Amino acid sequence: MARSPELLDEEQRAQRTGGNPFGQKGRGQPLIRLEGVTKRFGPLLANDDVSFDIPADRVIGLLGENGAGKTTAMNVLAGLYLPERGRILLDGEPLPLGSPRASVAAGIGMVHQQFRLVETLTAFENVSLGLHRGRLLQPAGADDRIEALMAEVGFEIDLAARVWQMTLAQRQQLELLRTLAIGARILILDEPTSVLSPLETARLFAIIRRIAASGRPVVLISHKLLELLEVADQLVVMRAGRVVHEGPAGGIGAAQLARLIVGDREIRHGGRPPGPFGEVALRVDDLAVENDLDLPAVHGASFTVRAGELVAIVGVTGNGQAELMDAIGGLRRYTHGRIDAPGRPGGRRFAYVPAQHLGVGLAPNLPLIDNAILGHQRQRPFGWWLRGHLVRKRASEVADRFAVTADPAAPVRRLSGGNLQRVVLGRELHGDPALIVASYPTRGLDVAAAAQIRDALVARARAGAAVLVSSEELDESLEIANRILVMHRGKIVAERDPTRLEVDELGRLVTTGAG
Repeated sequence: MARSPELLDEEQRAQRTGGNPFGQKGRGQPLIRLEGVTKRFGPLLANDDVSFDIPADRVIGLLGENGAGKTTAMNVLAGLYLPERGRILLDGEPLPLGSPRASVAAGIGMVHQQFRLVETLTAFENVSLGLHRGRLLQPAGADDRIEALMAEVGFEIDLAARVWQMTLAQRQQLELLRTLAIGARILILDEPTSVLSPLETARLFAIIRRIAASGRPVVLISHKLLELLEVADQLVVMRAGRVVHEGPAGGIGAAQLARLIVGDREIRHGGRPPGPFGEVALRVDDLAVENDLDLPAVHGASFTVRAGELVAIVGVTGNGQAELMDAIGGLRRYTHGRIDAPGRPGGRRFAYVPAQHLGVGLAPNLPLIDNAILGHQRQRPFGWWLRGHLVRKRASEVADRFAVTADPAAPVRRLSGGNLQRVVLGRELHGDPALIVASYPTRGLDVAAAAQIRDALVARARAGAAVLVSSEELDESLEIANRILVMHRGKIVAERDPTRLEVDELGRLVTTGAG
């Protein structure tokens, strides 16, 4: 079956599927069909005549670079955006456009990349808010419907726990439970595995398969090609706002998908910094850090990073690397030990890129023009009295450095995950800091965007900066790092030279703590 990288029209789609939009014999009409959806943001054409089908009981993988229009198309389906042209058919009938209420009433549920939970409330209270919206008196405990839904899908959630006490994987499940509880017939998940470990991802995929098997299709927006090939039944690839491929997931490989996503552009990798390395720019000595539950998360961490060196901390999510990076970045107190670094935290010679963009790295309701100087507004050249032309100039420089596509006056919460990361990186790397600490800098990014971020970090190390990154991408760490530190159960259990380390040994280290 041919899979052309060219733009698909209705005739091509019909030829490729034998007239059946599912690409499967014996199926009926799709549950949802997007037809000619076109959406602009000022001069930016985000969706250009987007058309594809969402069959019942299928998992649809929606792929493309950051800014390709994937999330925009799904926001149109969810009623959050009103398109200039096009329509959406649900069970063959037109769906009212630009109305979140109509989309929710039709059973369209979207779980966004940034969780929308009330952290001070319990899991049950968060579900109840969606089920009983507007009621003054909320139920005191879970009813039979919620219990039955949890049993049907296989959720593992303590409904009495407060959200801030839950792991990221548990919060992900809670978002799914809340969306299904209010009657979702179609689930849209935006980068659902970007904050999950491999084991947590496998558990999520098992839940997704059960949801799809119940007749509720699931659309997965993701950049992780191998993961989508594992779980998806159908694939839709977008590039520059248009659909360039639609077809079954079987029989297509990651290399072919990557080429469809990036087109004819060559993806360049900057390699690792060559050395020699200079003086110690960061020293961490016998550090102990607690998590949000006041439980030990990091035990006796000690290491150094030298000028010109790129060091990667790797480990499965939940093994203390997030707490360690936040302590070095000044966002979390440590209970024992010492951190020595020039200008830490907040100085011009120190840059910290947190794992969480919105709410930590960026102020969601402020525009790009303000977020571009966030944390630097009292430094030169701005001073106490912000000069408008200098602020605008800095925002332009930050956007240009990583090709951020955004309206500088619009709230940054409207940006794609890739653009959010680019804004933070562009801001923090401005002025060429001597020490860069980046927590999961390529998490949630597509192939080309991740390569761009890696190249920028390697370039800063080549220029003499000390760079410390945390990552779950083992291949990425082996490619760019001069040294790799492995964390397991809160401890640094191994230090390795990546040029003498195989990915299977690294995999054993991060999962078991032993090579």
